[in-house]
Amino acid sequence: MELKIYNKLCFYDDYNDFDKACFHRLKSFHWESDPPYRPATYFKMGVVGDDLVAVLECYEKNPRTVCVNRDEPIYTDSCLEFFVAPVEGRDEYINVEMNSKGVFLCEFGKGKFDRGFISSLTSKSPLVEPFDGEDSNGSYWGVKVTLKKDFLCEIYNIENFSYTTVKANFYKCGDECEIPHYIAFSPVTTLPPGFHNPGCFSTFKK
Repeated sequence: MELKIYNKLCFYDDYNDFDKACFHRLKSFHWESDPPYRPATYFKMGVVGDDLVAVLECYEKNPRTVCVNRDEPIYTDSCLEFFVAPVEGRDEYINVEMNSKGVFLCEFGKGKFDRGFISSLTSKSPLVEPFDGEDSNGSYWGVKVTLKKDFLCEIYNIENFSYTTVKANFYKCGDECEIPHYIAFSPVTTLPPGFHNPGCFSTFKK
């Protein structure tokens, strides 16, 4: 299956420029309850300096936030997720799953059943910064995820890193929320739970 190229992978000199970048909405809804729950959810992604950065935010009041320790099953909470394969020609991808407190689960591998916790592979870590606020559209919460260049080099066991083609998907879910929900940017074509499906990632090119 040919992967969709959504847009160019954008590069920014600093975070002031990245902060001005546009958000894109997640519009693919999967395995829905009746009635469905579809909180407005957005993302943006870019390379800032040498680092890969993604911001996700969701308009949602009182998100379920039970997990308090890294690598707990964050997907049972109200959860924003960033799945990314940043090295062209490599099948391994990183998943970072985060709740509204910035507690996260992070793994690395080629598929759903061939994964290990990042914490078992390196002392380095994704940088996860939670935020919340309110505007004319309502209350929202979100997370900024930074994957530093040295972190990526170590995880992929490479000496240098150049961003040419990045495959990624962005999700909002909540397995044990009052209304379970599964929202994606790039549509997922498998039966639940199908977010671990790199064949459905979107492609971002330099």
